[in-house]
Amino acid sequence: MARPVIILASRESGGSYLSAILGAHPEFYGAPQLNVLAFEDLWQLRRYARVPRDSNIHGLLRFLGDRLTGEQSVQSAYAAMRWMGRRIEEPAEAVYKQLTALAAPQRLVDYSPLYAQSRSVMERVLNACQDAAIIHLTRDPIAQGNALRLPVWQTVTASFEQWSERGRFHPFYDIFEIGEQYIDWSTTPPVFDPQFAWHRTHRAAFDLLKDAPSDRAMRLQIETLFAAPDQTLQALLQWLGVDASEARVSAMLKAAQTPFDGTGSYAAPFGADYEIFRQPIAAQFRASQGQSNPIETDAPLPWRGDGGRIVPEVAALALEFGYSIV
Repeated sequence: MARPVIILASRESGGSYLSAILGAHPEFYGAPQLNVLAFEDLWQLRRYARVPRDSNIHGLLRFLGDRLTGEQSVQSAYAAMRWMGRRIEEPAEAVYKQLTALAAPQRLVDYSPLYAQSRSVMERVLNACQDAAIIHLTRDPIAQGNALRLPVWQTVTASFEQWSERGRFHPFYDIFEIGEQYIDWSTTPPVFDPQFAWHRTHRAAFDLLKDAPSDRAMRLQIETLFAAPDQTLQALLQWLGVDASEARVSAMLKAAQTPFDGTGSYAAPFGADYEIFRQPIAAQFRASQGQSNPIETDAPLPWRGDGGRIVPEVAALALEFGYSIV
């Protein structure tokens, strides 16, 4: 089986973009969010991903539907459910090997946000895929927080008011994940603040990968990819050991769409970060502003109404990653 590529990144930090753009290369299969290795056994993922957390399994259903039937339909989602049902008691690592085989001869590209929620899950992923190429993907914590505001707000309002009426294009995250990851419970009342999840994710990834061989893991800013897509993508492809010619890079950046950058059938509509549903990948690169603005430590955070600011440990880690702090 071909060596997979795992993108360690939290929601709305560019993981779906990177998976999609790599999927435009003939040697890669840019999968939606699989989340399989976030659990020890497949049945645990199936039990976890019940309404209103079912969006966490949509990516797996869409991947299986595409590989088993070549469709993104209600029928393909049910075929995927049957495939999972026959393997429901198998270890997640064994199931994951079958997923990489389904992607063959292409190399599976796996961005799964549940991998980034805790250090213990990251350790499980790294141990299960010791031959994988690991990309630690970062995004400016202010830009990422702003990107999370709309889907988180719409998820909360839908969950408490009319979640059963959510539409195909209505962002919907895991309401329990929001409470655990993106709420600052130290204030009265509690407020939305994703900077702490940003720090937990990237601190754990940094610590786990700091001693990894150079051919095993690398760190990449999504802002760098958007600011200098040709050079950055070429360097990334060279690191991955595949065709990195100018013609290949140009074709990848002009790719109109992937099977997963829009919503799927009502049986599995999501499976990617909300931002990727807005416009085709190529249009996102054309519209990109490039590098992010400097992070102002004395400026109130735009998503908090109490004047809260970036905490020192977040600013320090962002500076270590190469972001500008003022």
